[in-house]
Amino acid sequence: MLDVDEIPEKPTMNTFDSFLSGLVGVKVRLQSRELASRYGGTWNCFVTTIKQEKAGVAGINALVFSSYTWFLQYQEKLTVSTHQTLTSPQQLPLLSHVFIAGIGAGIITSFVSCPMELVKVQLQNQTKANVLKGPLDCFKQLYARGGVRYWFKGLVPTTLRELSFGPYFLTYEIICREFAKRDNTRTDLCELSGPKVVLAGGTAGIVAWCSTYFADVLKTRIQSEPSRYKGIIDCTRQTYSSEGWRIFFRGLTPTILRAFPSNAATFAAYTWTMNLCQKNQLSTLLNDKAAIF
Repeated sequence: MLDVDEIPEKPTMNTFDSFLSGLVGVKVRLQSRELASRYGGTWNCFVTTIKQEKAGVAGINALVFSSYTWFLQYQEKLTVSTHQTLTSPQQLPLLSHVFIAGIGAGIITSFVSCPMELVKVQLQNQTKANVLKGPLDCFKQLYARGGVRYWFKGLVPTTLRELSFGPYFLTYEIICREFAKRDNTRTDLCELSGPKVVLAGGTAGIVAWCSTYFADVLKTRIQSEPSRYKGIIDCTRQTYSSEGWRIFFRGLTPTILRAFPSNAATFAAYTWTMNLCQKNQLSTLLNDKAAIF
């Protein structure tokens, strides 16, 4: 029999679990009756999503959440190395660490999302049929124009937009912690009920888009006409002089309406998978210790 102090109180969250949980975000597409008939399974859903130029939603989610977890763990290590008081395994990370980890995840993600969205925008905006035969052909033609650097047109506004993951994760954590405090749910946010996770995730999505929407507008304009603008400052000047400041927020309302359900579903799938991973980890730890006796 295990002694009380030998029983692990809470499994640790690792980067792989976070990567897997972010990847599972694509599975939420299968939950809708309208969409379920389109797909033959999870793999078919994933492949179809890529073919429809929705740019590796699952892969991006996985990268964001795994990078976020890595940055949280890295900050904890820095705290230990500087001899500061480290929080116990059951305590939640500092909100400042959450915000910084979100910012870091956004910066890393921008280097992947920028070329992917450049191709998506180019394919969507082509005026002549069959000029671009697909994503790979688009990459080839962009490379012919200016080499690898041309794939990263709009990187600065893309990075500015992805910095929204800072307020994104911060908002989610604040709301979830408030719910946990009211419910007296120790420190495991994975124990929160589905509706509360949905509300926190949806609200986080709205806050994130509102914080950097202007950058998305500039990114889209630069990637639509890469040869027209010299950079983000030039694009801002031309856009403002021709259409005024309101253009930087055009389309924000439908984006917000879309952001709530999509991010609510993402966090619901992420939390469910993380909870499953932690339960499996706890079961493994208990079985390993029990085998000793």
